[in-house]
Amino acid sequence: MPDWLTLDDVPVRGKTVLMRFDINSPIEHGRIAGTERLEDAARSLKEVAARGSKVVALGHQGRKGGEDFASLREHASLLGRFAGVEVGFVDEVVGPKASQAIHGLRDGQALMLENVRGLDDETKKAKPEEHARAAFIQALAKEAQVYICDAFSAAHRAQASLVGLPLLLPSIAGPGMARELIALDKATSNPEPPSVYVLGGAKPEDSIAVMEHNFGTGKLDTALLTGLVGELFLVARGNELGKPTMELLERRKILDLQPAAEKLLDEHDDGIVTPIDVAVKTREGRQEVWVEDLPAEGPVLDIGKETLADFALTLADAGSIFFNGPAGLYEEPPYDLGTRGLLEAVKDSPAFSLIGGGHTTASLAKFGLREQDFGHVSLAGGALLAYITGEPLPAVEALKASAAKFKGRL
Repeated sequence: MPDWLTLDDVPVRGKTVLMRFDINSPIEHGRIAGTERLEDAARSLKEVAARGSKVVALGHQGRKGGEDFASLREHASLLGRFAGVEVGFVDEVVGPKASQAIHGLRDGQALMLENVRGLDDETKKAKPEEHARAAFIQALAKEAQVYICDAFSAAHRAQASLVGLPLLLPSIAGPGMARELIALDKATSNPEPPSVYVLGGAKPEDSIAVMEHNFGTGKLDTALLTGLVGELFLVARGNELGKPTMELLERRKILDLQPAAEKLLDEHDDGIVTPIDVAVKTREGRQEVWVEDLPAEGPVLDIGKETLADFALTLADAGSIFFNGPAGLYEEPPYDLGTRGLLEAVKDSPAFSLIGGGHTTASLAKFGLREQDFGHVSLAGGALLAYITGEPLPAVEALKASAAKFKGRL
């Protein structure tokens, strides 16, 4: 049993609940350009409102002073449309307008307050106990009887609305947060063997951290490497990839990670699988090249078909799968072949699969794949990485502390 609470543990009917979401969305020309997190939040809001509570939604957009810092007025409108619930909006977090609007809510209605990152105390570096003493946190706590955290994507941040409120109110993991934590626990705490990670994308440092932790704890059996991390490990194994690819790795300082890659190979060589062929961009288009025949004059932009076939066989026999990062330049056909093929292999595998990473989840729609095709699809970035590498998540720790504090008083 988890040591945090859910909606099934705390009655919310007739109560005012503060519900913290992560609805931080891409902004283009002052408007929301991607609604994945809003749609996910809407499912949770709908479920909580349907239980007869008065929902006061909290959220953030961007960082104060940043280009994507914006009001949550449009967020509130979209959230209400996706949830099929009336969602009002007030342009302050605390104050007379916010208080009046909260008191005017009826059971099953919802209200969104303004961007919490407009308040300096939200992002102040402080311990949870100090955050709980912040004036705006104290004021919010007086307006509600329950706090719900449904912001897994922000759970790695120790900010006031995430860690201060749970010390003042009985607090629970919202439906979205609970789904994330249960899926992550299933994929990482006691994974069904063999445990296979497909690691790619443009941040090899993240993949190295994931391998260091999970090989070290015995939770990872096989790492299939693609993307820039695959290229880095090919270099670490003594392969010369060619001038365009090596210049890219040098320009992005990825070769600075070569000592860490070599150390992992020394310790876990049998568990680390690198491509046996790659796709190179030439004047004629995509060209498949065996790794042993490198270097190539053109840039490496994808894994090759033979690598895809070998990796697919490994995925078919997996007991659990974690997939993070595309295999190549998935936005540009025909260099999307590797990413598409690997995701389809994961879909066809009987293993429980956890899919994460912004570019990976974005590729699902491009390839006509559905969330239902996989065990769990996470929209989180930093929080997911922190969890997979064994770091405690401040917002989750706050929920645990609240459960212990208010136990027997619910």
